[in-house]
Amino acid sequence: MQIRITSIILIVVIILSVIYVFYGKNWFAEQQFIQKQRSSEFVRNELMEKFLEIQEQSQELLNDILKETYDLNLLPGQKITLKKEWSRELDFELSLKPVFDHKQMYLISENTLKSISKKPGILKWERVFEEGIIGIELLDANRLLVVIEGNKMFCLHRDLGTDIWERNLNCNPHIDYEFNSIFQISLDKYRRLDSSIILLLSDNSITALNNITGESLATYVSKNKIHFVSDFDLIEKCIYIYEDNCLVKIDFIVKS
Repeated sequence: MQIRITSIILIVVIILSVIYVFYGKNWFAEQQFIQKQRSSEFVRNELMEKFLEIQEQSQELLNDILKETYDLNLLPGQKITLKKEWSRELDFELSLKPVFDHKQMYLISENTLKSISKKPGILKWERVFEEGIIGIELLDANRLLVVIEGNKMFCLHRDLGTDIWERNLNCNPHIDYEFNSIFQISLDKYRRLDSSIILLLSDNSITALNNITGESLATYVSKNKIHFVSDFDLIEKCIYIYEDNCLVKIDFIVKS
């Protein structure tokens, strides 16, 4: 019996030696690497699949919790009011929506750009360009980029309105400043909110909706058509609208 076992072991050793000589030592390393990759891929796929299942279940659970939270009114009492703070009549018509920074507003009327202070609304500077303005963008380092028809671009100093540089463009930039009928004010911009809100704009009204439940929270109704609405002003907690040749500040008042 012992002789038989010894013979079997010798035969196995001989076979392995032949395989090693024929294929070389790299064959074993390659087979080991392939097996390791298969095992790794299997584990990775299984873990990823489980993770996705858990993520989907967690999201469903979170949605249910949020819905129940608002349905049960666990955060009661918060009221939002859209209040007209002031209205300033303009002696010119806006052709693009108002743009602002922390100190001043920039109003565009065809080929004219005016900078006015937020308080008390004093004209700081005015620039008239040779062609119509199609878009402006606030830049770093206290600069303002102005793009006009004819593929020309100007970089201005925000406080002075003076040229820093200008250049001709080889392309026709697409800048979309159309009337935006729906946009969101997120918690990142207004921390006092219980939830992000959606602004729904129509011809003469602005409605604030709860983005979790779709509930109407507040409405501003104008007697006139609303032509342009600015982005949300994080500092002043408001938006600016243009209606009936007037610039109007609409405050967001939140009371808990």
